[in-house]
Amino acid sequence: MTNDLAPWFWLAAGILTCAAEALAPGMFLLWIGLAAIATGLTSFIFPLGGAMALVLFGVYAIVCVVAGRKFYGSRDIASDRPNLNRRAEALVGQTFLLEDAIENGEGRARVADSVWRVRGPDLPRGARVKVSAVEGGVTLRVEAA
Repeated sequence: MTNDLAPWFWLAAGILTCAAEALAPGMFLLWIGLAAIATGLTSFIFPLGGAMALVLFGVYAIVCVVAGRKFYGSRDIASDRPNLNRRAEALVGQTFLLEDAIENGEGRARVADSVWRVRGPDLPRGARVKVSAVEGGVTLRVEAA
């Protein structure tokens, strides 16, 4: 490729890569495309050799990806239901009946239409227990209600 066409190559590659983001959204191709466009614009101002253009593209890509992650990664959306997809954590503070007695620190409690493993003080079957914590995402730490 001649040096006269290099800026156009980088611009076309950048535009095509940004357009590919519409087909495979994920906010990654956008940053690579912007880096290619920046390389093309820099090539218009400063004539670059092939190796230098690749190095510059790499630098621009790193800067764009880091800046993009910083800008979009810091946008935590506050929710009125923060435990929506974390079912076990949503159970903390709720009260349930023991399906099986807690013996030697372990038992089972009925939670809606399922049965969960529980850990806590020894209690008889049918006792009311309150969930105080979650262990490993699958075991509920309980106390007598």
